[in-house]
Amino acid sequence: MERINKIIVLMLVILGGLMGCYKHIPLEKPMVPVEFKVVPLDEPAPPQGEADIIITTHIKKKSYIFEPRTVETPYVFTLLIDGKELRESVKGMEEIISDVEAERGKGIHYNLKKRLRLKQGSYTIALRSEDRRSDEIEMELAGGKLYTLRFEPFYGLKKHHRLKLFSDGVERYKIYWEEIK
Repeated sequence: MERINKIIVLMLVILGGLMGCYKHIPLEKPMVPVEFKVVPLDEPAPPQGEADIIITTHIKKKSYIFEPRTVETPYVFTLLIDGKELRESVKGMEEIISDVEAERGKGIHYNLKKRLRLKQGSYTIALRSEDRRSDEIEMELAGGKLYTLRFEPFYGLKKHHRLKLFSDGVERYKIYWEEIK
């Protein structure tokens, strides 16, 4: 009888050790790859069942001796729609005067403006910059509608509430979105 108890205890110890090797599979529904297409900015309104979203962002970069930047140096923005990547490489333009206080001074300004067509539904849309900054928003898109989504660079606050400048780098992106029609 003692021998049987020892065998049972040994088997329980072995099974307990193997339980740690068990991979837990979450009960969430599997992610279906999202389908979207890039459409021209002046495209007519989307049909029912689909929605358009115009995504815009910009950034200004300073050129340094060890990291020279010219208007020909591209900047890469990555849009992630439910995890599916759209990488956009944009060329800049030299800028000295800016309407944005934090972007005043000599630098290269990069603009991104894309119009995407997606099926109506819920999406997580994120922007990841070349500088490894990333911000995201969850949105519900209705069919036949046009939306705008802006990722505005925020360079942060310095002591005494003075704004940091673009040369200090982007701290994060502020996100604004609205339905146009």
